[in-house]
Formats: sequence, C-alpha cells, structure tokens
Amino acid sequence: MARARLEVSLPEDVWVGQVTRSHPDATLSVLSVLPTDRGGVALVALRDDDAPEVVRDIEAADGVDEVELQRAAEDVREAIVRVETTDPRLLVPLSDSRLPVEYPVEITEGTARLTVAGARDRLSAFATALETMGMDYAVEYVHDAIDAENLLTEGQRELLAAAIRSGYYDTPRETTLTELADRRGIAKSTASERLHRAEGTVIKRFAEDALDIDPERSPLTQ
Repeated sequence: MARARLEVSLPEDVWVGQVTRSHPDATLSVLSVLPTDRGGVALVALRDDDAPEVVRDIEAADGVDEVELQRAAEDVREAIVRVETTDPRLLVPLSDSRLPVEYPVEITEGTARLTVAGARDRLSAFATALETMGMDYAVEYVHDAIDAENLLTEGQRELLAAAIRSGYYDTPRETTLTELADRRGIAKSTASERLHRAEGTVIKRFAEDALDIDPERSPLTQ
C-alpha cells in the first residue's frame, strides 16, 4: 500500500472553489464527508478574519442546498458548519478509484490538499479520474507504507520495543544500555550493535518516506 499527498485545483464552478477564491485568506478544513443520493454532506471547519461572511457566501454558492452552523468562536474568526451539497465533485474520483482519504482535507484559494492511501493501481485510477473531470493536480509525494515485519529482524524489533518501554529514549534516560542488555540476556556489545542497526534502518526509512531524503545519495550532491 502507498500513501500519496496531492494538491488538486478545484474547478471554478465548484462551491468550495468559488468561496475560497473569493476569500484568499480563508482556510476550509473538510473534517468528514458523507455521500448521499443527492450529493453529499460535509462537516467543514473554517478560519478567516470574518468567518460569518464566509458562511454567508457558502450559503449563497451554487450547488449548496443547506448550511447549518455547528459552532462559532467568540472572536468570529473560526466556525464549524455542516454543508449539504448537490455537487461533491471531488468525491467522484475518490469513489471511482475506491480510495480512502485522510481527513482533514485543507482547501485554500481553490486548491485542495489531500492524502490518500491504497494500492498504486488505485492511485493511478484516481489520477486518471481527476484528469477526466478536468481537475489539474500536483503530486507532493508518493511513499510505500512501512512494512514493520520486513523492515527489522525479530531480534531488532524486540530490543527496540524493550528500549522504548523501559525509557531508554526518554530524556533523561530511565535505563542504561547495560541494564537493557541484562534484561534481554545478551551482551552489551550485542545490544549496542543490534540497537544501532535498528535505529539506522528506521531513521533512514523515515527520512526517505517522510522527508523525501535519499539515504544513498552523497551529501555533496544534495
């Protein structure tokens, strides 16, 4: 399974695209979406210097049937609204490709930033569906999910788990390497080498997946 982060440019006639382009300082965070026979229902958190004005523009937008204010901050900069729409256009490619989306989905100035997860063929189907619907998109990253079973050996996994549980990585440390090795019934040198290899593998994988750093490249070519 892979996770992909994309920026999708919403069509001009989609209500959320209209509203966020009209309010360039506003951020709409879609917290959840429920498909319906008529379209969809979304729970949206919004932030803007004048949230009530944004809510009014959502109510007036084409494709919006109903807007219900769920909660508003006293300083009128934030609000949570329930929006019923007959035009949940971004749901169509997600539904067609059967990809789950990670919420919240943030939308600013007509651009939705979303993370989806699934098999690579489903990601390709999602991209094709976006193109078919005339939506431009940019891929920020695509990373394979970490397979913990294959990433570390059994001994490395067990020692790393023991180190975490015993507070070896706490500041200040709750246990020493010698104590950790004694509890596992192994030599201190064995514990040191095994833990170092596990740490190196995990850190390199994290850097590659989350930070887009190639661990094989020379620092001189960065």
